[in-house]
Amino acid sequence: MFYSNIPYPVEEDISMLMTVPELADYLCIGRNRAYNLLRDGTIKGFKIGCTWRVSRAVVNQYILEHSGF
Repeated sequence: MFYSNIPYPVEEDISMLMTVPELADYLCIGRNRAYNLLRDGTIKGFKIGCTWRVSRAVVNQYILEHSGF
């Protein structure tokens, strides 16, 4: 469903979110480590029901901050 007061299609917003398995693959780490990063707040995410979601932009910011660039 598309609402006219939203400046971009909802489909684009959904693709910007990652699940824990996607996060783990993206960072080349294990799922347990990905869950730990989310639980301790190192990477800011949120839960929908019992499933974690994290913004791709937040993950990219984490990479920049921790890569020394």
